Amino acid sequence: MSPDAHGTVELDGPYDVGLSMPCLGTASDPTWRGDRSRVELAGRTPEGPVSVRARAADERLELDAWGPGAEWMVARLDRLAARHDDPRELHFGHPVLDETNRRRPGMRHAPTGLVVDGLLARVLGQRVLATEAARSWNAMCRELGGPAPGPLDLLLPPDPERLAEMPTWWFHERGVERGRARTMVAVCREAHRLAEVVDLPLPQAYGRMRAVPGLGPWTVNGVARVALGDPDAIVVGDYWISHAVCSFFTGRARGSDQEMLALVDRWVGQRGRVERLIHLSGHRVQRFGPGVRTPRIAHL
Repeated sequence: MSPDAHGTVELDGPYDVGLSMPCLGTASDPTWRGDRSRVELAGRTPEGPVSVRARAADERLELDAWGPGAEWMVARLDRLAARHDDPRELHFGHPVLDETNRRRPGMRHAPTGLVVDGLLARVLGQRVLATEAARSWNAMCRELGGPAPGPLDLLLPPDPERLAEMPTWWFHERGVERGRARTMVAVCREAHRLAEVVDLPLPQAYGRMRAVPGLGPWTVNGVARVALGDPDAIVVGDYWISHAVCSFFTGRARGSDQEMLALVDRWVGQRGRVERLIHLSGHRVQRFGPGVRTPRIAHL
């Protein structure tokens, strides 16, 4: 099927599409698939639903898009090239970070612009295991998203207007307790204003997202990294990330958010990249026992 819109832009260096346009969900996210050379994603733009195939080859980034939001996505192609974020210009003064950065010269932070989709997916991950969040997200995409336009066989994120009308029991049956359900509804009701943050300066964009009840730094920073292309967006409030960062620098198995932020303070502007490089370096948190089984919320 021929795309409804197509665009090509010259790249100014290596570009790993999978790392530069990652998903905000889990590996089973039905709205995204990709690797180093290609990403396919589905989302809801201000102009309507869209599915996108982004490919990097021969020093070019090519975008094919289908659906009412196709032109909107192709118009963002120059931003998606992420020339503002060339990792080859960075030197961290740390042997492992510098070596990992050298080995991953194509990891950029390309702003997809899909803020509301990202917030809804991210809210589902608050305070639960990734498997539980993925189960809820997949169910919502199937029931309130449906097939994305085009030939990519993806699902759309849930429709905010329909999601905002769902009663509490509906969320509970899909593994979402009252607190996260309330936050998701709040995001849906502010969807138009939240979609506008792609055109705001980053401090104002963060402020508008944080003004929605239930959207804290864990949620907002994770979305800002992908939807707004902010390489400084480090995730705080996560169960594992502060331990990973602190153990990487100190050798101690555990650490707090405050300690993590102090350790990466010298790289303000690139703190989110530092966090990602630590993960890509192969460093992992020491575990002291098997994971704890948690009950499925829908069964409570």
